Amino acid sequence: MAVSISRAPSAVSALSERLETRFAAKELAASLRARSEVRPDILVVFASFHHRALFSDALEILRSELHPAHVLACTTEGVVSDDREVERTPGMSALALRLPGVAAHPFSFGLADGPPSVWSDGFIRERVALPPDHGTKPHRGILMLADPFSIHAGRACEAIERAAHPGRTRIFGGVASGSTQPGLNALAVDRRVVHEGIVGLSLFGDVILDGLVSHGCRAIGPCLVVTRARGNEIVELGGRPALEVVQEVAERSSEDEHECLSHGILVGLARDSSKPRLGRDDFLIRPVLEIDRLKGTLRVTDDVKTGATVRLHARDATTAHADLSMLLSAEQLRSEPAAALLFTCNMRGSRLFPAGDHDAASISTRLGGIPMAGFHCAGEIGPIGDHSFVHTQTAAAVLFRAASPGPA
Repeated sequence: MAVSISRAPSAVSALSERLETRFAAKELAASLRARSEVRPDILVVFASFHHRALFSDALEILRSELHPAHVLACTTEGVVSDDREVERTPGMSALALRLPGVAAHPFSFGLADGPPSVWSDGFIRERVALPPDHGTKPHRGILMLADPFSIHAGRACEAIERAAHPGRTRIFGGVASGSTQPGLNALAVDRRVVHEGIVGLSLFGDVILDGLVSHGCRAIGPCLVVTRARGNEIVELGGRPALEVVQEVAERSSEDEHECLSHGILVGLARDSSKPRLGRDDFLIRPVLEIDRLKGTLRVTDDVKTGATVRLHARDATTAHADLSMLLSAEQLRSEPAAALLFTCNMRGSRLFPAGDHDAASISTRLGGIPMAGFHCAGEIGPIGDHSFVHTQTAAAVLFRAASPGPA
C-alpha cells in the first residue's frame, strides 16, 4: 500500500502564563509535545520581560525537549498566542512550525558590523543568504527581529533589499519591546543569544509567506508639502512654520477628529509623493518625538526630505478595526493558512481598543483558529508593495501557506 506524506506546512502553538521562567518553558514544551511528536523545523518563542533574566535557560529547555532544527526568539512587552494577547503580565508563547521542503538560513548583525549604511551588498548576501544563493529553492522571505537601541531596523531592511535587488525579497518581523534601556532586550537565533542588533531566518523552498499590514490611524486634514527639513526635523510646511500649520489643521478638524488628536499627533510620510492620489497604504506613520514651540518645528522618528508629502494622523480604534476587517475579508477568499505570526504595536491592544485581544482574536476568528504566536512590538516589520518597512500603530502578520496543494 502506498503511503501518502503531506508536504504542506503545519504548526502547533502554546502559551504559559507562569512567572517562574524555567517552569514556563517546561510547560510550553509539554504542551507542544502533547500536540505534535514531530520535531519542529522552526521554533519561534516570545517571552515577556519578566523572563529576560533566564531567557537563555528557557530556550535551552525548549531545545532539549523539542530538538528544533532552528530557533528564533526575543523578549517583549507582551505576547500573543492564538486568540489571546497577554499584556503587562508574565507570558511565554511559542509556535512550532513543520515546514517540509523548506531550508532556513540563520543570520545576525551586531554593533561590531557597523550601521547598515556601511554594509556592502556582498557582505549582506554572504551573511543573510539571498536568492539565488541557496541552490534551486525559491527564496520565500525573511523572518527578522531587531533591538531598537542598537540598530535602525528600517535602514537594515533597505540594505537587505538593496543586496537582494528590489522586489526580490520580503521581510517580516518586529522590533523588541521588552525594555526601555539598551542592553536588556534578548534576541536569539539557533544557539546564539544577543542583546543588540538583529537576528533572523532566511527561508527557501516549499512555503508561501503572505504579508498583512493593517493600519491603526486615521488621516486628519489635507496632504502637506515639506518645504524645509533638517534630518528628522520638519521646519516648514507649504512655506510656513510647521507647527503653525499643524495647529491650524487641528483647529479646523471635526469634533471626533479633534478627540483623536488629543491622544497625540502622528505624521504620515508619503512613500511616493509623485502619486496623484494617496490612500491607506501610501503613508508610513511616524511618532512626533518633539515639538519645539520656540522654533515652530516638529521632530519625528525618521529623516524627512524637503519636497516630501506628509499628512497628519491620529490613533483611532474604529479605523484600526475596519482596516483589519477589510484585510481579513480578502484573506478569507484564499486558502486557509497553516499558521501565523502576529507583530502588533504595543500601543494597540487594550491601549487602543475597548478590550484586549482585538488583533489576535480577529485573526483567529476569521482565519479558522489557526495556530499563532506573536508579540507587542516597538515597531512592526512588513512589506507593502515591493518594499518592506518598519511601521508603527499597525498589526502586521505573516501567514504560512503551502506552496503547492495536496500530498506528495
